[in-house]
Amino acid sequence: MALVSYIIGDCPSCGTPASYGNVMVSGYALLRGCLKCKHLDRISLPELKKKVIYLDQFFFSHAFRGQDKMFIEAQQRITNLALAQQVVVPYSNLHADESQLWAESQRAPLLKFIKQTSLGHRFSYEYEVKNRQIHRAFQSFLANSPTTDTVERADALRRDVNEWDDYVWIDVGNFSNEHGTLKMRKDRSVKALLDVFDMWASTNSTFEEDVQSEVRSCAKSYIEHYVDYLKSIAGGDPGALLNANENSMMIESLLRYDDKLPAHLRMQRIMAFFQSDYFANVPEVRIGSEFFALLRQKLRQGEFINKKKNRSRFSGLFYDVRFISTYAPYCDAMVVDNLMYQWATDPLIDLPKRLGVRLFSRNNWNEFLTYLDELESDRSPAIDDALKMIHPVGA
Repeated sequence: MALVSYIIGDCPSCGTPASYGNVMVSGYALLRGCLKCKHLDRISLPELKKKVIYLDQFFFSHAFRGQDKMFIEAQQRITNLALAQQVVVPYSNLHADESQLWAESQRAPLLKFIKQTSLGHRFSYEYEVKNRQIHRAFQSFLANSPTTDTVERADALRRDVNEWDDYVWIDVGNFSNEHGTLKMRKDRSVKALLDVFDMWASTNSTFEEDVQSEVRSCAKSYIEHYVDYLKSIAGGDPGALLNANENSMMIESLLRYDDKLPAHLRMQRIMAFFQSDYFANVPEVRIGSEFFALLRQKLRQGEFINKKKNRSRFSGLFYDVRFISTYAPYCDAMVVDNLMYQWATDPLIDLPKRLGVRLFSRNNWNEFLTYLDELESDRSPAIDDALKMIHPVGA
């Protein structure tokens, strides 16, 4: 006896009227069964080649408010494409964090709206993606392998996106209230960034030199957090491990390689890794460093001199750089705001050329609509037939 979602007729086994139908979609098959007996059929479904699209928070914000027709219509088209098994639009922990910064009455509804558009698909947490990239680079460093920045889609998407989605998904509902903490961190980060604008504008260096400076700063952050962690342990802090920063835990995990080697030699090896091209070519590290290096270049060219405007202009910069540097290597397309589009397509960075990711914003909205047109017209008759089985007419 099965829990039938869609009744399509009489059971072919026991003959019970109006008892046989769709049970669920699982992986690459549609399961059909009977409400009365144990009869179960497995119908294979055609292969899929879904596109992975990242929608920035600015897109969801406009669509959620329901005041801008272009975003409302685009969101509906994307949802229809997802239901037609042509795209996946995973949400990330950064969507959840940015939703927390909204007014209290809108935080949970906004995140629910994002999850509904995503049909339950979720990117791995940001720190998990970085962890996998850095460990792969460290393993190459230990083996003296080429310093390639290869990525694997499983780094960011643990589930095979080309599996067929079921017609129902369950939201675990793990929304937490961290508004105050996130807002404080955001304000503090933006202030620290704006405080170095004058220094960056007056420093004479090349783009690549600035990239390397940002890479060194990233490595330094890992080390500093680990030192703070060790100080907490030495001071007898009972919550040292529980409250440890993700960066410090990264160092701790790298220390586990060849644990028969004395600890100080393992730490020396990690320091050498941080100073190597292996670390500099970690995708998340490299891309994030390039964005801030590009900002330095633009400051030297006399851009962004209005300090009052800069506070609002760069209020979301850290979130934007984080999601692009973390998830761009795993996406077929991303919808971002105008500033991120301009920077990501700047010849000094040029993510579309390097990664093959399509980038869209208000600047090229017509191209985005054309992209959706192409996806809508690309569905095969076999997939149409399968969709009709999954969602029978009149069901």
